[in-house]
Amino acid sequence: MRAPIRSLLAAAGLAAFGVSSVASADNYSLISAPFGSGSYVLGGALEEIVRDNHPSIRVSHSESPGFAFNLNQLDRDPPLRKTMMVGTGRGVVDAAVRGQPPFEKELPPVKAIANYNLVGAWMVTFDDDIKTVADLRGRTVALGRKPQINWTIQPELLMRVGWELGDSVNIEYMGLTDATQALLDGRVDAAVIGGYFPLINNEMTMSPHTVEFMSANRDGMRHLPWGEEAVKRVVEETGMPLAPDTVPDDHVQQQDGPLEIYADTVSWAVHADFPEQAAYEITKLIIDNVEKFAEFHALGKLMTPEALAYGWEPDEFHPGALRAYQEAGILD
Repeated sequence: MRAPIRSLLAAAGLAAFGVSSVASADNYSLISAPFGSGSYVLGGALEEIVRDNHPSIRVSHSESPGFAFNLNQLDRDPPLRKTMMVGTGRGVVDAAVRGQPPFEKELPPVKAIANYNLVGAWMVTFDDDIKTVADLRGRTVALGRKPQINWTIQPELLMRVGWELGDSVNIEYMGLTDATQALLDGRVDAAVIGGYFPLINNEMTMSPHTVEFMSANRDGMRHLPWGEEAVKRVVEETGMPLAPDTVPDDHVQQQDGPLEIYADTVSWAVHADFPEQAAYEITKLIIDNVEKFAEFHALGKLMTPEALAYGWEPDEFHPGALRAYQEAGILD
C-alpha cells in the first residue's frame, strides 16, 4: 500500500484503456475500476443508458486499475479534465486531498456527479485456526490490485492499523478473481470479498467476484468482521473516512450472526473543469433513468434518486450536477 502509484498508461498507452486525450463536444469518457468489479458493471450500464436516452452525448466506458489511479490520471493529463468522468469514492478522494498513500502529493478535490452505492469489504477464510482478523498474524492474505481503494488499501489499513498487525501479515496483491481463486486453491490463508448496498437500508448485493467465489459452494467458510473499534482506529490514525456498518444476519452465504464491516461511498465524479452543461445533462439522465440500472445488474436495483446525492455537501457537487438535483427536487 505504501508503494507509490506508477503510471500504467506510460507503458501501455491511453488506447489500452479506451481513453483519448481529445474528445469532441459531445463525446466523453469514463474510467471506472477493474473488470469484474461492481463499479465496472455499473460503468458499462451508464454508457448504454446515456447512448439510449440522449440524442448526442456519448460516454465511452473502460476499466482502470482502480479509483486512486483514476484521480492520478486526471492530474497527470490536463486535457482529460474537460472530457473524463471517473469512478471514485469518499475514501480515495479524502486520501488524494491529504496527499496520503497511495498518492505522492496533494491533489485538488474532484466534483461529485452521482453516487451509485456504498461498498463494504471483509476477509474470508477456510482455516479453522483463523477465528478473527488477529489470527491473520504471520499468515498470507490475498487482496485486489494495489491501486484499488476498497478492495486493497482499506482492507490493508484495517489489518495493519485497525487490528495493529503491522508488517506481520503477508499481503499478496492479486486482483479480485485471482485472490478468491487462490483461497479456493489453498495458496493463501484468507482473501477479500464484499458487496454493495444502498444508502437508505440494510440490503446488500455481493460484488461480482464474491458471487463467483460463493458459487464454489465450499463448506467451512468463515467471515472475519473488522469490528467497530478497528474501523474507528483507522479513521482516527489515518483520516480515512470510513463508517462502521453491519451486514445483518443471513445476508451472506454461511454467515454466522451480524457482520461488522465498514462502508465507503462509491461515486462518479469529474474535475472542476468538466463542462457544466455536460455535467448537468449526464446527471439529469442518471436521475431520470435511475431505475434502468437494474436492467443491467442486480447492483442497479440498489440505486434510488435520493441516494444519488447522499452524503455530499452542495459545494462538493459539480455545478451542473447540483443544478440537476435542484431541478429534480432532490437537493434544495
